[in-house]
Parts: sequence; C-alpha cells; structure tokens
Amino acid sequence: MNRYATLAVCLAGTLTAFAPATAEGQILWDAPRMIGPESPAGVGFYWLRAEALPDDGDAVFATLPVPGTGGGVTLRGGLGEGATDELAGFGGINVRSLLARHDESQPLDIGWNAGIGGSYGEYLILSLPVGLSAGRSWSSGAVWFAPYVGLGAVLDYRRGEEAPDDEFALEPNAEVGMDLAFDTSRHIVLRAAASLGDRQAVAVGLAIGGARR
Repeated sequence: MNRYATLAVCLAGTLTAFAPATAEGQILWDAPRMIGPESPAGVGFYWLRAEALPDDGDAVFATLPVPGTGGGVTLRGGLGEGATDELAGFGGINVRSLLARHDESQPLDIGWNAGIGGSYGEYLILSLPVGLSAGRSWSSGAVWFAPYVGLGAVLDYRRGEEAPDDEFALEPNAEVGMDLAFDTSRHIVLRAAASLGDRQAVAVGLAIGGARR
C-alpha cells in the first residue's frame, strides 16, 4: 500500500479514539473544510447550514486565494446565525498541498490541509484544523466530476462567559464533498460538502477560476 494511503488509514483509526465535545451555539469557521485534492482555489461564494446544534441557522461565506501562492493559501470569512439567534462572524486562513497523485500503485489523489481561524457568537472560539483528503476525478467531454472524502482533527480554544468549562477541546473531523464542472476550462465549478459528527454542517456554492490540474 502507498505510504500516503497507509497514513490516511492510520489517521482514520486514530480519530475514532477521540471523545468529541460539541461546539455549542457557534458557527465553526472550518466546517465543512471543502478542500479536496483537486478542489478549485478560485474566488468562491457559498451558503452554509450549520448544525452543531439543532437550532443553528444559515450563513454565507466567501473564499479568496492569496495572490502568489498558486492557490495553496486561501482566506475564508462569513456571517451567520447561531443556535440562540446570535449573529456570528467567522473567518480564517487555509493552506493546502497535494501529497500524491493516483498511479498504478494506488487509485486516489491525496492532499493535506491545515488552517487557523475563529468565530464569535455566544463566545469566542479559535480553531486549528489539520487533515488529509482523498479523491479521484472523472471527466467525459466537458463534464468534470471530483468526489472526495476528508479526515482530520481540530484543536479548539473557547473563551467567554457562555463558553464550555473546558477551554481546550480536540475533535475529530470527517467530511464528504464533490466538485462538478460543465466546461473543460473549469472556469465555474459547482461545489457541495458535508462535515459529520459534532462539527456537522452542509455547504453549497460555486468557485470561479482557480482550477487545479
């Protein structure tokens, strides 16, 4: 087995050992990550449904690549409504890189990603996510389709009167996502992703430019 595939399997097993702690009343800046191995790094606009709590509301956010980084560094920020109708702002910065492309020895493209950011609603929460993503794209004519899965962990720091008693929490993170384009240049890519568990959220939107080949 390719060493990167082995690493992904080991990471998945390790994550199951963590006891997650819910981020109450917050719209987490990093969920879902929306970073697959071939996901575009262009300007993006998204609608987000945060579901860390049942009453969490809708949010919108945008992504912007940092010039001169080749799409390896992107900014992300937005606004939404938390579980107690609090207006929550969130934002951060992501870095990413491709670890391995599919070949005869392993069928998947594999990438890594990390970030730092935060949100403020009922209280302040700072999050440092790190993870791996794996996927494979298919194309037929002008249609391009790239599903992926992601696994990782997030270190949260919570601060404020309404924050949980434990200031620090280490949570597992898992998600599924897909990117879809209908032109060979992939100038516009439709995107959707869902994060699972206590960081549960769903996001859909589109990215303009920034195709990674």
